Amino acid sequence: MKDNLSDDEAGRQILGVFTRYKVPASGVLRRNNFFDVRDGDFQRGINQAVAKKWIKLHMRDRYRYILTETGYAETWKTGASDKPSS
Repeated sequence: MKDNLSDDEAGRQILGVFTRYKVPASGVLRRNNFFDVRDGDFQRGINQAVAKKWIKLHMRDRYRYILTETGYAETWKTGASDKPSS
């Protein structure tokens, strides 16, 4: 069984999904694009990414997530990996 990810690692895993799909700033992904993020880590990752202003939640659709300029810059600054941690 995998060790639990820290909140920061879970947030970076969310950014990694945006990187994998090559989403530009202000681009949108839906919940089903995050199928490889473990359910237990998903909500913590979303909360962390929102807190760090990497993504924002869509106003009317709770299953849509918008990559911000800050999040886009962070993906390239840190080289967010699209591979899950082992």
